[in-house]
Amino acid sequence: MMTKSKSDVLEAMLGLPAPYVVDRIDLDEVELFVRLHARYGSDAYVDSNGVGHRIYDHAPVREWQHLPLFQYKALIVCSLPRYLDGDGKVKTVAAPWATERRGYTHLFAAHIIEALLAVKVQSKVAELYRTTPYTVRSIMEEAVERAMEERGLVPGLKQVSIDEKAYARGHRYASILIDSVQGRILDMVEDRTEESTRELFLKITGEQVCPTIERVNLDMWKPYMKVAEEVAPNALQVHDKFHLFKKLSEAIDSTRRSEVKQHPELKESRYAVLKNAENRTAKQEEKFQQIDALNLKTAQAWRIRENFKEVFSERDPDQMPTLLDQWAANALKAGISAVTKVVETFKRHLKGILNAARSGTTSAAHERTNGSIQSILAKARGFISFERFRINALFYFGKLNLLPTKDFV
Repeated sequence: MMTKSKSDVLEAMLGLPAPYVVDRIDLDEVELFVRLHARYGSDAYVDSNGVGHRIYDHAPVREWQHLPLFQYKALIVCSLPRYLDGDGKVKTVAAPWATERRGYTHLFAAHIIEALLAVKVQSKVAELYRTTPYTVRSIMEEAVERAMEERGLVPGLKQVSIDEKAYARGHRYASILIDSVQGRILDMVEDRTEESTRELFLKITGEQVCPTIERVNLDMWKPYMKVAEEVAPNALQVHDKFHLFKKLSEAIDSTRRSEVKQHPELKESRYAVLKNAENRTAKQEEKFQQIDALNLKTAQAWRIRENFKEVFSERDPDQMPTLLDQWAANALKAGISAVTKVVETFKRHLKGILNAARSGTTSAAHERTNGSIQSILAKARGFISFERFRINALFYFGKLNLLPTKDFV
């Protein structure tokens, strides 16, 4: 082990490359700040082409937040050197410890990224590292932008899912393309029109037609179906059980809301009637049994959904058309408006439903990804902008290489 001077130790800890040296330290013991003043310890600069330049002067002093030193918030302070290039223009030497125009070091950003992946709460990470939510958000954005650029286009996709998410109040939707094989969000665009859906495919694959796509899981939204036919002409369009059960669950909730004024028993019963029986809490089960005993339309709608699950689990695909017809006839007899709409929708999209049954498509990966997206929406209680929603979704569920390949300093 080699004994080093205090200055050498600090330079090694900070990762300052030669010829930068620490020549002063300011310590604020009240505010718990430490400012580490770095100086360029040479009168010449050698550029990436190996050409030497005499230092002309120095840029105004800047600060970059670094990892905390013990209980102190640490800032690297430096006046970066400037030189004259071959054309006589003044150029500033880039700080090797930070990205241009960013107020934090590479190493600080790396730790923020790792903390976000573990904690998933931006405000908490900002508090832990004594920085601002704005800085944390900036690091997320930079990481996603860099990773998406490194990833580039994604040709040769085999199985994809198109989904929609309302990311804010006022019917503001995002269309999301998911790689069903790897269970990752590929990207998203704002809105859910034909034009935006075409843009989404082109943005990800760089192709207007993707012949390699074999299967597209999608909702029964016409713009999605039309674009899928154009972009993936060889693909089997599938309305998997995730989307089907979702529509039936929406019908249950719509029925509950229409009945609640006449039946106070339905107050605070949303989760009791939407959950599967095995997932209810004891209190929710008690509430559901009360509703079921009254044979309210809400309970009937729930049973219709459960009956559909049994039909969809039929292992003999040849029996599916008959079973679906029987289920639809029984469901219509209930005379529940919201359920009737869903049944009619299913009838119009029978081909996609049968494709799901015959292909043995599982929606488990889709449900996990959808649940993950929903979790960030719930934590954020919606997003004020589409781009913030996009950055968060890609950061956590895009399976991107968020840390740059270069070594941190």
